[in-house]
Amino acid sequence: MRILVLRGGALGDFLLTLPAVAGLREKWPEAEIEMVVAGKFGDLVRGPGAVNAIRPIDEPGLASFYAAGGTLDRRWADYFTEFDLTISYLFDPDGVFAANWQRAGGTGQYISHDPRNPVEAAWRHLSKPLAECGCAPGNARRLYGTSLVTAGRKKERGEELRLVIHPGSGGKKKCWPLEEWLRELDGFDYPLPWGVTWLAGEAEDNLSQRLPEKWQRGLHRIIQNRPLSEVFQLVQSADLYLGHDSGISHLAAWSGVKCGLLFGPTDAKIWAPAGNWVQSWSRSGEWPNEGEWREWFRGILVGEGG
Repeated sequence: MRILVLRGGALGDFLLTLPAVAGLREKWPEAEIEMVVAGKFGDLVRGPGAVNAIRPIDEPGLASFYAAGGTLDRRWADYFTEFDLTISYLFDPDGVFAANWQRAGGTGQYISHDPRNPVEAAWRHLSKPLAECGCAPGNARRLYGTSLVTAGRKKERGEELRLVIHPGSGGKKKCWPLEEWLRELDGFDYPLPWGVTWLAGEAEDNLSQRLPEKWQRGLHRIIQNRPLSEVFQLVQSADLYLGHDSGISHLAAWSGVKCGLLFGPTDAKIWAPAGNWVQSWSRSGEWPNEGEWREWFRGILVGEGG
């Protein structure tokens, strides 16, 4: 059995699709499963018993399949003849890609599923094609790639508690202002026993200039622009992760670390990662008022956040 999954989009989109891929793996444990996705996601899932191979979605030639009636790239056409089952999450409202896949000699069963506009939990929406295959969503954490198997340094006895905060997101509207994070953290009436790692990507390249010095020394530090496999290791080995509706937050949830996620304009019922270790703040597009986050945070620490 050879299975191909095509999925465009950013990190969060990719990770929300993994329960579906895990369901395929659980249905066919000996299958060869390949994915066409952003190449940088490969190290997260590539390995025996997970995803066998990754082909970058931006590899030249695939664009020819988005145009009706054109000349199709021969390498991609040959590639599509190798599979017994192909599931496409590519945006294809007019069926152009599907028609070109068939015209190129694509073999086996082809299922196209529109990934947009879910009205239920996004991971469930993305798992709907599995019904046609006689299987159900699986445990996405079984898809850890070889590079992640040994990830997550264990905390030594007596070592400080480690908190990772990612104050950014792919969209500014999804971000609670950094000043609000700092106000709430500074508002505790006792010192927190946390070493805070502030996690920053390209969108937060000025974080070191905006973050007060006291949050960058001693137990605290900034980690910026690291490979996804390294970020995975960082969050998995933490005691708690805090963030927004972002790809990194989905990565943290996938790692299994306890998460507290702030959802502002997006709906947590749809976009939150699955898992009983994930607690989400969501209130009709509003951010917490002063002091509310602190109470919510305390609830997370004792297992009552929601």
